[in-house]
Amino acid sequence: MIKKIVLASVFFFALFTFFGSSWGAEAWIQEQDSSLYMSHLTTTIHIHIKNNRDHVQYFKISQQYFSTTPPIDWLIVNTNPKAVKMVKSVTPELGGDYGWRINPGETRSICFTLAATGPMGNIPTYIQQNGSMPNQFWPLIPEPGLAASWFMPNEIEYLNPDLDLQVWQSQFTFLLHNVDTKRVAGIVRAPIVPIDSKLTSSNPQITFVDKDVPWADTAAWDVSMAPGSSKWFTYTYQWPLSSSNEPSHSGRSYSSFPKTSASKNTTTVPTPGTGVPYGLLAIGAVVIAAGLTYSKFFR
Repeated sequence: MIKKIVLASVFFFALFTFFGSSWGAEAWIQEQDSSLYMSHLTTTIHIHIKNNRDHVQYFKISQQYFSTTPPIDWLIVNTNPKAVKMVKSVTPELGGDYGWRINPGETRSICFTLAATGPMGNIPTYIQQNGSMPNQFWPLIPEPGLAASWFMPNEIEYLNPDLDLQVWQSQFTFLLHNVDTKRVAGIVRAPIVPIDSKLTSSNPQITFVDKDVPWADTAAWDVSMAPGSSKWFTYTYQWPLSSSNEPSHSGRSYSSFPKTSASKNTTTVPTPGTGVPYGLLAIGAVVIAAGLTYSKFFR
């Protein structure tokens, strides 16, 4: 009985240490509005994907991103090679679903461009932080800026284990607007960030990499914008992480980036190089399960 109590205590202490070391201490206070809005969000995605089965498989583009409220709807701008309309439609209101055939054992290289329509497209909006707390504090509170949302690039492998996503690269572009009548300053984070991926470039150059969310190199900019002004932002990510090369931004390298890499169907177990306590390897299975849950729930 004592042994079980000790093991349980170690278990919960390890989880507390893990989450305490992974999330920053800064609190997000519920906001009512923002002076900075984003629009014209587009993305161009390159993938290499393999069919590991002995029969043909199909996969297609998801045209809704559910990590925000309301979800972001996407229009397909172009595809290379040309996509074919699929049998069933998840979002018929967006023109139906389009995708590709992949033969047994074949690896296909695909590129496609999506443009947001509605919120984040022609309707300017911003990402609000989930789990923010009511303001019960006075007279000073933190100002974290604009939040990000997150997703796993290889979710296709969870949905169809016979498909092996080998490479995923994407460039995101958005237009930031100051809708206020005064100059506004603060932190702006990339609206969409892939988990367990490498930030490879940004324009303008990022101010810092936000590591408050585990396994995410969230691009963050310190901005100051005049009344009514707008500015374009572009950033690129690559999945999986490379253990041999450090990501660079406008010629600058960041030696503090974790050298982890995504494993099939899991989020990487923490190692000494990730900044997470090494002793947590003892509960690796729990962390993996938590990572999968996290990738689906905390976007």
